[in-house]
Amino acid sequence: TGWEDPPLAPDGVEDAKEAGRLLRRHGFKFDVVYSSWLTRAIDTAWYVLDELDLMWLPIVKSWRLNERMYGALTGKSKKMIANEYGEEQLKKWRRGFTIQPPATSSYSLSYPGNDYRRTKYVKDIRISVRETLFRSIESRKLQVHRKFPKTESLKDCMDRSIPFYTERIVPEAVNKGKRVLITSHENAIRGILMHLCEIPPEAMNQLHLPNGLPLVYNVRGRCISLLDDGSGQDPMEKHDFGPAAKYLFKPCELDDSFFEEMEAKAEKSKEEEKVAA
Repeated sequence: TGWEDPPLAPDGVEDAKEAGRLLRRHGFKFDVVYSSWLTRAIDTAWYVLDELDLMWLPIVKSWRLNERMYGALTGKSKKMIANEYGEEQLKKWRRGFTIQPPATSSYSLSYPGNDYRRTKYVKDIRISVRETLFRSIESRKLQVHRKFPKTESLKDCMDRSIPFYTERIVPEAVNKGKRVLITSHENAIRGILMHLCEIPPEAMNQLHLPNGLPLVYNVRGRCISLLDDGSGQDPMEKHDFGPAAKYLFKPCELDDSFFEEMEAKAEKSKEEEKVAA
């Protein structure tokens, strides 16, 4: 799907609601939300916030948290691509770290620069001399155009999501002690996790992220954890994170007092739910 902007699918709606319910059961609250410009990520945020009774929270949207731009492959199914280019080439494009798919055309509907909303509101992309020249000649007046991506490798996607986290989210929210919710897309989140968990580039194509599953990063402990959903199943067995899971789930650098604090928060949340019921 890439930068295409379809609404959240019915399964995605239910996943988002369940994520919100799971976070609520464990006593989580947030102060700010960061999301992409794509409807499915924004809707995910709304469904989660609705379950948490936090619909009033601000949502900061940025194209830098968008899904990877798949170029000329945008809108095509994996089966279609495999038939056209071969199964091996499909695997290289999907899982290769630096390999870009074929670029989309400047005149394609899938090119982000042909979307009025993006050309009007995106200001943090440099000017494209080539696109500005061609579009100005065509329209017979100056048309300043920015250098929107026509294709991206996994590395290209991470090169925008990681700086957005380190240079925007961290100073604006994390360093001020705010509790942050990020609703984004697999490849953009992969980049942030690569930074947080120090995952080597060669292992990134082996990391799988299940849809709609809350991944809780503790800043103090520098670790990722999963929440007990009450099913009795081990989340690591229930969900497939791929061979790179060993980099994602490392021991927390925390003492016992932190975990006691988290358990107390979860118990308090359960008591509040009982009172509300």
